[in-house]
Amino acid sequence: MTVQDLLRHTSGLAYGEITQNAPVKEGLERAGAYRKDLDFDARNVTPDEEIAGMAKAPLAFQPAPPGTTACRRHARRVVEKASGKAPGGFPDERLFKPLGMKDSGFWVPAAKMPRLAKSLEKDRFAGRPFPLIDVSAPPKNDSGGAGGVFDRGGLTCGFCQMMMNGGVLDGKRVLSRTTVRLMTSDHLGGAMALAMDPGMLLLAARATDSGSASRCALPTASPRFPVRPGEYMWAGYGGTYFWVDPKEELTAVLMTQAASPQRAYFRKQVKQLVYQAITD
Repeated sequence: MTVQDLLRHTSGLAYGEITQNAPVKEGLERAGAYRKDLDFDARNVTPDEEIAGMAKAPLAFQPAPPGTTACRRHARRVVEKASGKAPGGFPDERLFKPLGMKDSGFWVPAAKMPRLAKSLEKDRFAGRPFPLIDVSAPPKNDSGGAGGVFDRGGLTCGFCQMMMNGGVLDGKRVLSRTTVRLMTSDHLGGAMALAMDPGMLLLAARATDSGSASRCALPTASPRFPVRPGEYMWAGYGGTYFWVDPKEELTAVLMTQAASPQRAYFRKQVKQLVYQAITD
């Protein structure tokens, strides 16, 4: 297993919420990295406890060559170890502050909780309330894959524009242009042979490419879903979504709280509306 495997989702480490492998799911549950009652919430175990537990769980598959399979798992702990920063320290120093985000992180202080966006009351497809991660207290670890809280889309707007600009925002360099190119390149050699690849999971559209580090995917174009060559995107568990279209010099961000099958529906509708508004 390599760091590149972690970044391109070919490490064999899985999310308990996504994998269909029962021994893996059970091992991650014992490790505290998976909860049956709430998706993507592993905030109650420390990073060291989580890694020690995951080491006892089987892999979903052996680290695989590009194009064979992929399964998403964060590389957060590698970043923390390499940088020597405490959980949350590295993104705050290297991403949140340079992008001008004062209210971004993995929890919300009590005085600011009234500003936290509420979810839709009920999932109209499943007929139940929306389960969202509790961000009212500091977590023992930062997932890196879920639970981020951002001020009115500040992270995604600034991040998208920075990526569009080749790593620069407001005249200040945040990432090198070569890093941006690496993040938005195909690292899997084309389509992934998965029943539930990132495109299907996020947009209900087949993915053909997957970028490294930024966790981007490019869905197959269809008459009802506009896609441009070179476009990249990602989306959040709660319903958030962004995409960057370098050809049109366009960035777009959707901030919702709808952790259900409604996510893909809203994302497709918003994207159609944005491209319909282009008149030149």
